[in-house]
Formats: sequence, structure tokens, C-alpha cells
Amino acid sequence: MQAHEQLNRFFGKFFHEMRKAAPSTLGKFLARAEDEFCRQGYREEISSGVENILIVRLDVIGDMILTSGFIREVRKNFPQARITLVCSPLVHPIVELCPYVDEVLAFKAKTLDRNFSRMMETIALFCKKNFWQKHFSIAFAPQWGSDNVPGLMMCWLSGARERIGFGNYPYESWLGKLQSHETALDNFLLTKNIVTPRSVVSEVEKSFYLLEAVGLKVNQTHTEIWFGEADFQRARELLKNIPSTNKKVLLGLGAGFPSRKYPVKKFLVALKELVKKNLTFVIVGGKSELEDANFVEKNLPSGKVLNLVGQTTLCETEAVISQMDFYLGNDSGVMHMAAAAQVPVLTIYREAADKENFLPGAFSECQRFPPWQTKSVILRPEHQLEECARRPPIYGWCHVGDRPHCIAQVSPQEIIDGFEKLEAL
Repeated sequence: MQAHEQLNRFFGKFFHEMRKAAPSTLGKFLARAEDEFCRQGYREEISSGVENILIVRLDVIGDMILTSGFIREVRKNFPQARITLVCSPLVHPIVELCPYVDEVLAFKAKTLDRNFSRMMETIALFCKKNFWQKHFSIAFAPQWGSDNVPGLMMCWLSGARERIGFGNYPYESWLGKLQSHETALDNFLLTKNIVTPRSVVSEVEKSFYLLEAVGLKVNQTHTEIWFGEADFQRARELLKNIPSTNKKVLLGLGAGFPSRKYPVKKFLVALKELVKKNLTFVIVGGKSELEDANFVEKNLPSGKVLNLVGQTTLCETEAVISQMDFYLGNDSGVMHMAAAAQVPVLTIYREAADKENFLPGAFSECQRFPPWQTKSVILRPEHQLEECARRPPIYGWCHVGDRPHCIAQVSPQEIIDGFEKLEAL
């Protein structure tokens, strides 16, 4: 019987027993499973044949854009390897055409049961189907930050000999020495649990540091977007009626959280002034941006807004973005796409400027997730609003999550002035 079949038999019995066991016995169960991986040869050096490498990144679009350079540099370090990338279903369309991987798989981490043993069983079934026959030599988990247990668990359950990544508690250099019980699971699931120094702040830099920390090379540090010729032609068709004399400005009205969205009515005040220039505003996005996009279109002069919300796939959206002259809007995945396409960016953050030096590698939104390697202007409020200032430190510094709050202090005139500054760069 082959090793993957033996492993399948083992885990069938393993999870049956685990479901009936007390939570206090979890560590013993994990140790048993590790022993079985070793017994079946999964943790041994692969002597010959094509090297299999796994990259697991299960979060959102902007994070994957910021990881694009990491994926490229993995390929450069392992030019002959077979590389598999696992991502969320939302992200899958934008990495299907990634030239640096051989296979892209989608996994719904958000729907996982938070019960640890049931989470583990779901991930094991995915690994059984996709990984155990391949014998991975290395698995990378480049997500930096908390709530990465599913990604770490997948790397371990893949059977990979080496598991390299950031643990679920990567804050040691920022927040002081962690207790051993906090890092025990990370150190078990990963063979190399990397801690970044304080000098490495942005998420892109952290992903490259991960490679350098294990002796691999980083030759280029830009990010990328990937789309096909059909996507490009579709974008050209959608944009063909914009006068050649007009600069095309991508409006980023959406964001991952309401508190990161600049109020659209205040945004309109700035746009009514900027529209006097030779500009055409282009809006992309999904259903959540439709109401705001329609509001902007209705309240600006006819012909000055191209509303493409709901009309493009993600790859077509990337192709549209690649044809833009500027980006103007919120901190979002679309902004990171624009930066990757080298489009000059004006971005509005919710984070108070006077907090930028307080543990930026852990708490700073605009320093951890800046527009990467493109011309940019960043706007943000000078101070937190009093309601947030009275409360403890938090990532992004705004405690109100259900609406624009601290970010609303940025004035329309600041946007107008910021855009003029961007034009002059």
C-alpha cells in the first residue's frame, strides 16, 4: 500500500477518535499525526524528481496582490519546481493566469468551523484530495498577522517536509517576548517560524524577508497583476469612448470595512471641483459599490463618469486599471491593483497621522499596506476622534467599525490639493 493510502487510513481512524476525545488531549493527537507523517516518509528529503512547493494564502484580494512579488521570487529560486498556490475562492480569478505557478486551488477558509478538530478534519480532507500523492518538499505560509491557523494547518497537513512562514503570533519583535504557550502551536506546525525585525514594516517587505531569512534570494521587489489578452481587449472596448484628451481617473469608492470608506457625499464635493479638469472618472467594483457609484454618476456632468460597476470580471477590472492615468480613493484591493500597475495613487486612510510612530509594523495601516512602489499621495486625519482616542491601541486606530468615522475628518479640499500634488509628481 502506498504512503498516501496508508495516511488516508490513519486519518480516517484518527478523526473518529479525536471527535470523541477531550480537548486537553489535542496535543497528543497532533503528535500522533506528526509521527505518522514521519513514518510514511513525508518528512524525509526527496532524493530525485521534480520538487513540489506549496504556497498558502487564504485571505483577501489586496493581500494577494501584495504577495505577487513573493510568488515570483519563489519561482526564481526554484525554476524547475512544480508550484501549487492555494487561495480563497474570491481571489482565485486574479491568480489563475499567474505565470509563476503550475496549479491554483481555491479553499474556503471563511466557512471553516472554528472548532479546532473539525477545522483540522476539513483541511485534512482537502489535503487528502490534492496533496498527499505529491510529497511537497516546502510549504510557505506568507500571511503575517493573527488568524492564520487555517493556513498554517494546511501547510502541516500537506505533508511538506519543511514548513516556512509567519506564525499566528508574529508580533514578538513589536510587542515583547511572548509566552511559550502562545507560540507552541506555531512552532509545531512550522519547521521555521520566522519573526520579522522592527525595521521590516510593510507587508510586501515582510514577505520578501521570509525568503531571505531562510537563505533564499530576492532579486526584484515590485508587485504584479495578471490578466489575459481577452481581458485587455474587453477593457479597450469599455474605455474607447473616453476622449483622448482626458486623463482617466479610477475612483475607488469601496473598501473592506465601512470605517475605511471616505463618505461619498464629501467625496462628491471634491469631485465637483476636480471634474473641471480634463478628467474622466472610471468606477469599477461589485454590488457593494453600486449605490455609491450611481450617486456619483448622477451628480456629476454627463460624460464625465464611466460607471463599470458590476460589468467586469476581476481580470477585466485589472485590465481596465492598467489603462488608468490615476487612482483616487480608499485603501482597498483595487488601490493595490493600481499600484501594482504603476498607476499614480491618491489614497485616503482612516489612521491618524500622529500615531504613525507607535509600533507601525503592528498597528499602522498606511505603513503596513501602503501603495507599493508607485507615485503616491496619502491623506489621513491628523488625530483620532475623541471616541477612539480614549480607547486602547488598535490596528488602524479607528474603533468604530460600522461607518466612516475618523476618516471623515479629511476634507474635500485636502483631496483637491492632494490630487493636484499627485499630478505634479
